Amino acid sequence: MPKITEWLETDEGKSVDAALRKLLKGLRFSYAKFVDNAIERLAHDLDRERETICSRITRELERNDHLDEGQRKMGQLIVRLFHKITEVKDGAAIDEETEELIREVTGIDPTEETIIDFSHVNYTKTFEDIVKYILQTSLHDTENPILRHVYTNLLDIGQLLAQHFYGFFTNKPSEIKTYLYIAWTLWAYIVHEEQAVAAGSQSDSVPVYGQLSGREQVQVVTFNYTTLAAAASPSSIYFNGDLTHYVDVENKNDLQVDDLLSLDLPAFFADRLAGELSLEGDRLAVPIPSFMPPLKLKPVITGRYVTTWYRTAEAIHRASRIVILGHTLHGGDAFFNDMLRANRHAEIIVVGRDLATACSDVCLTLQLSPTRYTQITVQGHPARKYDNRVTVIATDLHDIDLADWLE
Repeated sequence: MPKITEWLETDEGKSVDAALRKLLKGLRFSYAKFVDNAIERLAHDLDRERETICSRITRELERNDHLDEGQRKMGQLIVRLFHKITEVKDGAAIDEETEELIREVTGIDPTEETIIDFSHVNYTKTFEDIVKYILQTSLHDTENPILRHVYTNLLDIGQLLAQHFYGFFTNKPSEIKTYLYIAWTLWAYIVHEEQAVAAGSQSDSVPVYGQLSGREQVQVVTFNYTTLAAAASPSSIYFNGDLTHYVDVENKNDLQVDDLLSLDLPAFFADRLAGELSLEGDRLAVPIPSFMPPLKLKPVITGRYVTTWYRTAEAIHRASRIVILGHTLHGGDAFFNDMLRANRHAEIIVVGRDLATACSDVCLTLQLSPTRYTQITVQGHPARKYDNRVTVIATDLHDIDLADWLE
C-alpha cells in the first residue's frame, strides 16, 4: 500500500487517479486518508500490534549485519519505547503473591488482574508524536529493513481488498465504488511495476522465475498477478487471478488485455474502461480485475476459476514434493491450505525470510507441534525440519538455489 500511495503521486498515477474518480462519481475513499486514520488508530492503541512489531524488529537487529547506523538506531528506539509500555503493563499486574497478601490483610478477593485500568490511560502527546513520526517515515522509506516491520500488518492491501469485497457483493453503492477504486489502482500499480521490469530497470528483482524457466516437469502455482510466472513456465496456474484478465461481474463477460507491457495506463482508464463501466441507468456493467482477495468463502466471479482451482487441487494431490516460496499460509488463502493439508505424504519445503515467523505460519497451517523439530542447515541457511517431511528455511528468495528440488 505505501508503494501504491507513492506511485499515485507521480504524473502517471495522478492521471489514473483522476480518470477513476471521474468514473466513480462520489467516491470518498483515498489512500492518504486511510493511512492517516490507520496511523491515528495505532498511535492511540498499540496493544494489537506492539509485540509483533517489537519481536520482528529485534530479530532484524540481531541478524541483519547490513543495517546502517540510522536504521539500527531507529530499530533500537522503536524496541526501547515499546518495551517501556510492556514494562508498565507487566508491573501493574497483580501476581499470586500480591493477590494472597491482599486477601490476608484486607479480606478482599481481587476481581481484576491489574491495579490500573489501561482502557482509561492515554499516551502523552510526545509519545504519540514519536509513534506518528515513525509510522509516517515507514510509509516513505519502503525499502528500510527496520521500518517494513512497522507498516506490514498496518497497511495490508489484501486485507483492505477483502474488507470491501464483501460490501461490493452485497451491492452497497459506496462499497462498490471503493472496491473498484482499490482493485483498479492495485492493478494499475502492478502493471506499472511489470513494465519497469520488462524495460530492464529492475532485471535483478526476479531471480526465482529464472530458475523455473524450462522445467516442464514442474507445475507452478502462483499467487502473484504478473505475467512473469507464465513467461517462465507457460503452464503456470494463477490461483487468485492475473493482470491480463478482468471480468464484468454484472454481465458475466470475461475480458482481456493483450498488450500489457506497452499499455498506456491513463489512456486505458480514460478511454477503454470509461466505455465499459456503467453504474447507473438501464445498462449496468461492472468490470473488475480478476483478483481474488484472501477470503474464507470464495465466490466464483468467473467460470475460469472453477477450472483453475480444480487444476490446482489435482496438481497438489499428485505432487511428491511441494516448494513454497515467499507465501504466507496461515491467515492467507484457506481454500489453498485445505488442498495442501489433504496431501499428507508430499515433502514440503518452505522458504521465508524470518525463521520464527515462517515456522509458526507452517505449524498453524499444517497442524504441526511447533516444538517438535530438528534444527538443521540447508544451503548454509538456518532451517527446521518437522514430521520428517516439512522443512522451513530462513533466507531471501534471491539467495536460494532451487535446482535440487525441481528435478
